[in-house]
Amino acid sequence: MKKSLLMLFTILLISNVNAQEEEKYSKVDFALEGMAGIAFGKNFTSFNVGGPSLLLNVNQKVKIGFGALPSFYIRDGKTGAKLGVAPRLDIKNWVFFVPFYHFDTTDEWLWSVGVGYKFHKK
Repeated sequence: MKKSLLMLFTILLISNVNAQEEEKYSKVDFALEGMAGIAFGKNFTSFNVGGPSLLLNVNQKVKIGFGALPSFYIRDGKTGAKLGVAPRLDIKNWVFFVPFYHFDTTDEWLWSVGVGYKFHKK
């Protein structure tokens, strides 16, 4: 009885080992990703580059998130640089965003609507 149980255990162990497939490990890949865009608002235009963002991958082509937007702006004929914050929607290489900028002198927030293109390692 002991021999037959040992034989059964050995056969089950061997058959289980052979039945398993190789596990596929996903490799971690680090790459730089940049974005250049333009946004328009009321008496306001900004040229943007993508800053740090927190993105949720919906699928391989779509991401949604929120991020910082270093920008060069033109407001009422005057230029300057600002850091904006923006919700964003990435579809393939296109980025749609709504940046908000705070102006300390007037204590107001200005918003605009923009579109950009992502450049990244493939």
